[in-house]
Amino acid sequence: TGEVLVHESSDEQETMDLLKNYSISQIVCPDHLKPSLKERFPGVYTESISEWYFSDLEEVEKAYNLKDIHHFELSSLALKTLAALIKYVKYTMITEELNLKPPLLISQRDYMILDSATVENLSLIPGDRGKNLFDVLNNTETPMGARLLKKWILHPLVDRKQIEERLETVEKLVSDRMNLEELRDLLSNVRDVERIVSRVEYNRSVPRDLVALRETLEIIPKLNEILSTFGVFKNLAFPERLLDLLQRAVEDDPAGSPGEGKVIKRGFSPELDEYRDLLEHAEERLKEFEEKERKRTGIQKLKVGYNQVFGYYIEVTKANLDKIPDDYERKQTLVNSERFITPELKEFETKIMAAKERIEELEKELFKNVCEEVKKHKEILLKISEELAKIDVLSTLAYDAILYSYTKPIFSEGRLEIKGGRHPIVERFTQNFVENDIYMDNERRFVVITGPNMSGKSTFIRQVGLISLMAQMGSFVPAQKAILPVFDRIFTRMGARDDLAGGRSTFLVEMNEMALILLKSTEKSLVLLDEVGRGTSTQDGISIAWAISEELIKRGCKVLFATHFTELTELEKHFSQVQNKTILVKEEGKNVIFTHKVVDGVADRSYGIEVAKIAGIPDRVINRAYEILERNFKNNTKKNGKSNRFSQQIPLFPV
Repeated sequence: TGEVLVHESSDEQETMDLLKNYSISQIVCPDHLKPSLKERFPGVYTESISEWYFSDLEEVEKAYNLKDIHHFELSSLALKTLAALIKYVKYTMITEELNLKPPLLISQRDYMILDSATVENLSLIPGDRGKNLFDVLNNTETPMGARLLKKWILHPLVDRKQIEERLETVEKLVSDRMNLEELRDLLSNVRDVERIVSRVEYNRSVPRDLVALRETLEIIPKLNEILSTFGVFKNLAFPERLLDLLQRAVEDDPAGSPGEGKVIKRGFSPELDEYRDLLEHAEERLKEFEEKERKRTGIQKLKVGYNQVFGYYIEVTKANLDKIPDDYERKQTLVNSERFITPELKEFETKIMAAKERIEELEKELFKNVCEEVKKHKEILLKISEELAKIDVLSTLAYDAILYSYTKPIFSEGRLEIKGGRHPIVERFTQNFVENDIYMDNERRFVVITGPNMSGKSTFIRQVGLISLMAQMGSFVPAQKAILPVFDRIFTRMGARDDLAGGRSTFLVEMNEMALILLKSTEKSLVLLDEVGRGTSTQDGISIAWAISEELIKRGCKVLFATHFTELTELEKHFSQVQNKTILVKEEGKNVIFTHKVVDGVADRSYGIEVAKIAGIPDRVINRAYEILERNFKNNTKKNGKSNRFSQQIPLFPV
């Protein structure tokens, strides 16, 4: 697409996370970085280049046709890196012309930086986890819109004014469903202008590309009509002269490429029309010639034919050979006939063959000329593509809001209040999803959530993160009401995974991720923690989880901490910022019902054996587990004179 993104950071991990989020397919780097990058990205093709690639800033000037590249406001290092990349692409693509957009600096000032753990834990884009936010929201009508939607998901805004501008536009679209539907119908006919322009720029386009471009430009006047009804969009400017050229020049259903059939319309080139007329009337002229020769020779069975080896010929049976005129020149002898050619027929053949060659030449030449005109309009076409993508995403977010019953979020300083919140991904694949509420502010900003496995703790904290992220990308959210702060970062520490290739255990991976959170989080961050500390011994895990909690409370960020350590609920007695939540569980005889409802309080039981039963563990194993639980409870009570606290704590690991 010619997009150039620039990221400058002294934080290596932040840069690596950014690369992971973009699903890169190739890395080009200096020689000394190749080993470490290959280790970090084992499935990505990595190629090293020499240092001299980074020394020629003229490559940037040539690529952008600029005399002064410093208005890009990039550092010297970034400019050198861009120069190296341009030189590499020119070398590998063997072309001097590059279709590059101006470099866009990815800055934490403009967008929320998401680390790879958060992208994965919140299931933001397609990956190993299957269902994801992108697939839920992606009802876009254009390829450019789908690409931009993914970008918006990965780069939520941090400027409240920009966020609210997007939300107001979505609200306008939602309020006029009839025109929204018509707008989306029109967008469904828009082609991938960005890719078309790129193919034209690199001389790789086919005639169908020009038809697709023409069809898109033809839609714009009607699009402008519809857009004006919402009162929030500017008219799309488009190159009318180019549209006129495409309408006059290119067939509606052209051949695959010039030379394979008709590409250029009749009436566009008088010369081409003349040669086509010659070909189209060739058969008629041959019939006239055949009739004339029959009369001239008196041979009624005389035939004019054609084959690829000998070209045009006159065929006469051997019984009539005595009637052939002197100007007949023998060309081929068959069993029952002879084939001849005359000066007139030879001249006709020369004209026909020349016409075919000239038609092919003209088709290629005229197609190339039209492509050159498209190149001249590259900037405005890319601007159109950009605007169409934005309109597509905004109209898609409006469509999603209607389809999924989302509500417009409101922003405040420090207050997070969600009424009837839902997980945008889980609710799409679950019947009767249970809505939940949450209230946090600067005084009550740390929530400890206890409850058994399968009760919905992880889903709940993820949905708070997803609702916050969706709001900051400019989307309505799955809730009855949402009042939110603007977060600078969303951090997650969830699940148990190791890094065997890197020699890191599950616990070390967990602590590395927590170290990043403690280093980068601020009072404006949202931190989602799930089972921190369970990768080591119980006492060590509780101690680490408590100490981390204390640090985050002092930091001032908003935290949702789902845990099996009931000891952490004691934090509420020591810190006024802490509130305890649990998942309501109902018992009906021997049956346990997980309501998935978040309420105030602390979990009093783990229900681990009940969860094991639901999971399908055989009854004999379940019954034996109950026996062991009862025996241990009696032994601990007898030994200590009271119920042992640790015998009733929620298990650290799923059964």
